[in-house]
Amino acid sequence: MASGSRQTWVSILIAAVIILGILGLSVVGGTALFVYRHVNSEFTGDKIAEQEFASARARFAGQQPLIEISQNEEPTIHRDQIPPAPKPGRPLESLRVLAYDEHAGKIVRVAIPFWLLRLVPSRHLSFLNDQGIDVDLDSDRVSLTLDDLDRRGPGLILDQRDHRGSRVLVWTE
Repeated sequence: MASGSRQTWVSILIAAVIILGILGLSVVGGTALFVYRHVNSEFTGDKIAEQEFASARARFAGQQPLIEISQNEEPTIHRDQIPPAPKPGRPLESLRVLAYDEHAGKIVRVAIPFWLLRLVPSRHLSFLNDQGIDVDLDSDRVSLTLDDLDRRGPGLILDQRDHRGSRVLVWTE
């Protein structure tokens, strides 16, 4: 192989490694920025957390949550709240979660854009144990899809307080 040809291939290889490195840093930086903007957690007292939950719940006064969890932790989905066709109006913008663990004194606020949820290959919702706050909801027993939420429109999804002191409020806007 000629010396000039070898230098060309080395240059191409170095450029490819640099481009892949920049792309990798962009993905990591973009992910960090997304989490920074959409997930907020802080340590706070019971009174402040209760005020925040009361303020968030006030928007849904008289509204029954789509998912209710009984004392024996058995979930019930109120399918009568999900119409067969989407409600007219603007599409859903975000899925919001407000969670508080009174033992840790930690409140977590999550806002996930609905466009991002629509990109996920699985259309089933799963409320995960994240940020150290347990949600007593087994996604295998609760079959709820993004299409169900789209048809229902904005509203209260879950309002739960468990036996360990965790509180979770989930809604769509």
